[in-house]
Amino acid sequence: MTSPINPQPGYIACGLQQKRHLTLMRSSVGSLSRVALARRDVSTTLNSEQLKHSVAQVVKPTSIASGVRKVGAVLVASPDPITDIPAMALLASSVVLKRREPANLARLAQETRRVVRDIQSLRL
Repeated sequence: MTSPINPQPGYIACGLQQKRHLTLMRSSVGSLSRVALARRDVSTTLNSEQLKHSVAQVVKPTSIASGVRKVGAVLVASPDPITDIPAMALLASSVVLKRREPANLARLAQETRRVVRDIQSLRL
């Protein structure tokens, strides 16, 4: 493999080109160290329980369908027979809402893996 960093055998780069590559490498290392220090600072200042809850909300957000289903179940369990009709409507609507939920990060990752696997299985 040939590149400015890995030249061909017998290739002698001029001093200016080597200096430019050295400057680029130094800036990359400096950038990487700043990012690592920033990540360390953030991880030490965040509350782990709060972080777990926030990440769970992003990865697996609460759905409206589950709330509607819980309300429907409570209405069915109540002793009043009049509440059974709206409870059944709520339970049925929770099924409909579950099918129409927006994608979350976990579903997007799963779909991406499936599409990549399908593309890799194609033979031209």
